[in-house]
Amino acid sequence: MKSLTRIVIGLLVVAVGASFLLTNLNILPFSVGIAEWWPMFIVVGGIVILLSDVKNYLWALLVIALGIIFQLKQLGVVSVNPWQLFWPAVIIVIGISIMMSRATPKQRIASHEREDITAVLSGSETRVQSKDYRGSRVIAVCGGAMIDLREVTIKKEATLDLFAFWGGIEIYVPKEVIVRNSTSVILGGVENATTDTSIEDDAPILRIIGDVVMSGVEIKR
Repeated sequence: MKSLTRIVIGLLVVAVGASFLLTNLNILPFSVGIAEWWPMFIVVGGIVILLSDVKNYLWALLVIALGIIFQLKQLGVVSVNPWQLFWPAVIIVIGISIMMSRATPKQRIASHEREDITAVLSGSETRVQSKDYRGSRVIAVCGGAMIDLREVTIKKEATLDLFAFWGGIEIYVPKEVIVRNSTSVILGGVENATTDTSIEDDAPILRIIGDVVMSGVEIKR
């Protein structure tokens, strides 16, 4: 799938380069083409997001739809302002993402066994000291959340389910735990500073999953 993504991006770059070349040779009126068809770059961007990680299909479809609407507007098919539709659609996708927030791949964690943290337009700091930690769900929307797991005991496996939009999440993990980050990132970043080759292969596992949209996440010990 990653090789297919590289092919799509490569073809896009080649097409742009070829268009500039043909313009310099007075063969193609490139400026006219760009003026009318630039929204197709947005569509291709959405396709690349989808190919990179199918789990991001909601955001990929949103980007593709935005590009299509912009293209239709450029061609005079519709007169609606795409941005008037985009932001309400973003809010809807956020709501759907929260409702569809993934739990552990093997089994769902019961609500009484996990620590739920929500920071909306605010900040939150939580320190967990569970002796049989199973997992947490952290939601940060236009806010920041910190969760400190350094004093928890993970017997075998635990899952930290994240959703961040225009926010930030800071995670402190135990020392003798293998961290496996499987978050989906859209226009954001996840910094994982927990790599440690000295940890035993059979050490407990902390899985970090979820969606990070226009946000930042730091994972450290």
